[in-house]
Amino acid sequence: MPTTKLKNTAYRFLLPFCAPSCGAHPVSLIRGHDLIYRRRFESLIRRHHVLGSAVLLTSGEDHTLICTSSDSPDHKAFPDTFFRVASITKLATAVLAMRLVTEQMIDPDRPLDACFDSSSAGAALKGITLRHLLSHTAGIQDPPGLETALENGVPFPDILPDCRVGKPGECFRYSNFGFGLIGCVMEAVLGQPVGQIYEERLFGPLGMNSTLEGCRLPAGRIMPVTRVLPYRRDRDVILTPLGSVPLSGPDPLRHYGHTAGSMYTDIPSLQKLLDVFICKGGGFLPAEIIEEMCAEHASYGSVSPGLTYGYGLLRIAGPVISGGMVFGHQGFAYGCADGAFWEEKTGRSIIMLNGGSSEARDGRLGLLNRDLLRWAFGKELPAWS
Repeated sequence: MPTTKLKNTAYRFLLPFCAPSCGAHPVSLIRGHDLIYRRRFESLIRRHHVLGSAVLLTSGEDHTLICTSSDSPDHKAFPDTFFRVASITKLATAVLAMRLVTEQMIDPDRPLDACFDSSSAGAALKGITLRHLLSHTAGIQDPPGLETALENGVPFPDILPDCRVGKPGECFRYSNFGFGLIGCVMEAVLGQPVGQIYEERLFGPLGMNSTLEGCRLPAGRIMPVTRVLPYRRDRDVILTPLGSVPLSGPDPLRHYGHTAGSMYTDIPSLQKLLDVFICKGGGFLPAEIIEEMCAEHASYGSVSPGLTYGYGLLRIAGPVISGGMVFGHQGFAYGCADGAFWEEKTGRSIIMLNGGSSEARDGRLGLLNRDLLRWAFGKELPAWS
């Protein structure tokens, strides 16, 4: 993954020569409103080497669903295909967390050490609140070998002290580990496995066909993910090691991996999650909570000017993409570069989920997401009206 400026430059140079092609005609299905700028869309799919995807555009009552496919590797998307959406999970986690706040089950300003009986957990979390975790301002960085620790069942108090790089509230540090700890807090408070909590308190009420446990889904309906650069044939990922194990019971010291990036969902269900924001709560959250979640709580600074962070969501400001603020989240994992975004002033939205694509970045924003946002909010959706 191109994580530095130098690596990103080398990645973008090699991409046209070394990445597999999605073919000359990748679009396999269009359902709903006609595409006005279809050729432009297809050129972006080819340019970014998108290997099987579902894209949903909405504008008021109008919508269109586009599925694309690739032959080598054989990735075919359908309207009911499940995708592991990586960090877009954080959007769902933030919505659920604030729902628990409105139900007065979690105090967002109370240090989270009070939620745990374990003295080691309390000491490790000292001074950290839910607001800090939701905005990546807890002063936590991801440790090396995080996935290995999760797979081996290492309790979070054993690794958290070495991951603290600042006092809570003092700096922004994007952290999957930090967001995963929100799942531990939920389990400690509710006494249920985190997968059940999501099903009963988020997915069920919103009518989402989603899960944190990929092993509960038919494998044939999950989109495989392939890294396009470096590309290795027959190296698809369908279920991650974490997603292969059911969450049979609560374990609040060890379940710190699911709530940051392990949600599996289909594209219509993800639109239902965005509608919570687009409809200013939609009855699921109070409008003032939505406003608080969308407010700026941290900034990427010079690394990505115009990119800031709310609670579990990105805030994108820039006339190149839209005349107003754009909200949402992107997800990078195992080769995919997913995105789910809406435009504040119009409520228009675009969701892109795929089975592999270019992971090149513009600062911290994926180039695929940047270009699709420009196309959707600058050309395609305005042309519908």
